[in-house]
Amino acid sequence: MDKKLLVIDDDKSVSWIIKKALESLGYIVDETDTIKAGIEVVSNYKLILLDLVLPDGNGLDALVNIRAINPDALVIIITAHGHVDSAIKAMKEGAYDYIEKPFDIEELKILIEKAFRDILLREELINLKQERNENLSPQIIASSSQMLKVFKEIGKIAPKDVTILITGESGTGKELVAKAIHNNSKRRYGPFVPINSASIPKELLEAELFGWEKGAFTGAVDRKVGRIQSAEGGTLFLDEISELDFELQAKLLRFIQEKEYSPLGSNKSIKADVRIITATNKDLKAAVKEGLFREDLYYRLNVVEIKLPPLRERKEDIIPLAEHFLKESIKFFDTPLKDFSADAKKALLEYDWPGNVRELENVIKRATILSRGTLIERKDLFQSNFDACSLKELLEGKLCGILNKMVKVEKSNLYDTLLAEFEKALFTIVLKETKFNQLKAAKILGINRNTLNKKIKLYKLI
Repeated sequence: MDKKLLVIDDDKSVSWIIKKALESLGYIVDETDTIKAGIEVVSNYKLILLDLVLPDGNGLDALVNIRAINPDALVIIITAHGHVDSAIKAMKEGAYDYIEKPFDIEELKILIEKAFRDILLREELINLKQERNENLSPQIIASSSQMLKVFKEIGKIAPKDVTILITGESGTGKELVAKAIHNNSKRRYGPFVPINSASIPKELLEAELFGWEKGAFTGAVDRKVGRIQSAEGGTLFLDEISELDFELQAKLLRFIQEKEYSPLGSNKSIKADVRIITATNKDLKAAVKEGLFREDLYYRLNVVEIKLPPLRERKEDIIPLAEHFLKESIKFFDTPLKDFSADAKKALLEYDWPGNVRELENVIKRATILSRGTLIERKDLFQSNFDACSLKELLEGKLCGILNKMVKVEKSNLYDTLLAEFEKALFTIVLKETKFNQLKAAKILGINRNTLNKKIKLYKLI
């Protein structure tokens, strides 16, 4: 690691002593004697020694500016005007440490060495997290000119900490774009917390967002942290934002303006450091004109808008997407390797995909399971009698290989084994499709939520 630091101090003797003491240890020490000169170059340094009183300003104000320009830099305050209040203020504003003149040069060496050790450890941790995020982050598969434009927009706005509105038809991949923005922002090591406004009953959505205190309402037996608090330091993604009722829109507007909120049942305001990204498949401008959506909230959310094109308008992305989903489906469903026939690819390109990327993904999943040979044909993609026969064919196709192995084994407990495997696979698929919303999953499965919860614990699905 390059051990380079900047000294901002108008006392030339202090700068000279620091330079002589540290350069002999392999450090590179640069110096300036004004805040203005220092601010111009602070982005080039990981460690900065800053005097508290300078000819052109206050070191505490300079500290705030330095942290804004280079938030990753460590700043050590050095001063001959030491007071408890200024020390507290410096630490509150993010100073790494605070030392008074005259200081012991050996103690300063130890502090500088510790600071660079901490910088190195932090960088190693960031690299590990980055590798993990790259492995876990879903890919946006696209090469069309329309999506390349979207990628450029993501690159421009991701580092800017502004609210973003993502618009597009249902199934176009709005959450993937929101994650891409988060993963390319300065908040990328913080949490990404999604919430679908349409999937949660309106009367529960406020509590889900802001959390609640014990006794806030009937059934609130414990304190509950809301999604906003869960997203602290990261990004809160509000999907289907048009579904918020008018009263909740007002509370969300206050939160965005004030950067604070109150949990249900509490008079205490909580500060929040959260970036807001929203998405909708509806025309919010029309909703504003109809009086269904607050105009002031609309302009707060729509600082930057990203419009996602429907799949039918970017045909060149269909085959790469289909091949990606096929690869993923083969792995997930543990089927033999398969490919698309030329006629199947033609069928994929001819179809208009009203459900966009999500519909394409579901069609490929289904075809991966139902197709008999190594080639997926047109009929496997678009079966007119799918609803009548798919479940039967699915079970027959998947069970044949298992049965051939298990019938040869005595006491294979075939019934219980297959039933458990079927349940596990079914619950896994439904939970993933509902983004692990247990209430919604239970409704789709037609079972009690408590029953689903027991199965989740039994099969360790979460």
